[in-house]
Amino acid sequence: MNRVKLFVLGSTLLFLSACGGNGQTSAAAGNVVIETAQAKAALTRVATMQTPPPTPVTPSPTVPLVTDTPVPTATATPGIPIASADYNAYVRSGPDESFPDVDFFLQGQTAEVIGRYDNETTGIWWYVQRIDAGRDGWVWSGAVTISGNEAAVPLMEPPDFPEE
Repeated sequence: MNRVKLFVLGSTLLFLSACGGNGQTSAAAGNVVIETAQAKAALTRVATMQTPPPTPVTPSPTVPLVTDTPVPTATATPGIPIASADYNAYVRSGPDESFPDVDFFLQGQTAEVIGRYDNETTGIWWYVQRIDAGRDGWVWSGAVTISGNEAAVPLMEPPDFPEE
């Protein structure tokens, strides 16, 4: 690398002396520039640029993923279907919207299904017995998902309609 710097310095001095006022023409100065460029090119061709070899990458060890053990959920007695609230819904005192609400059946809560009533106007209503805190009552089938054997749920007679 020092040879290259020395050469460039010498070439520059030679060029400057050629351009100085010693009577040489601009053509001679141009020749000096060309010779300097050719000399630099020759030095560049013989110079070696050593690139270090790539560093090998050691693979990192694979750590097995730790999975959480699922938390057991409350389950009802086998054979009894379970209603799970799809969204917040009313629990009513009877199988129709005209009956007063007695509680809320919140999204994700579950209850045992112990009765069924087929309302001609509004469809199927399930009588649910709460597993967790809450009052038992009637829930519209469109608000819940039933898991288990729905055919095993007995038909029930609704209470008398509330008087207005």
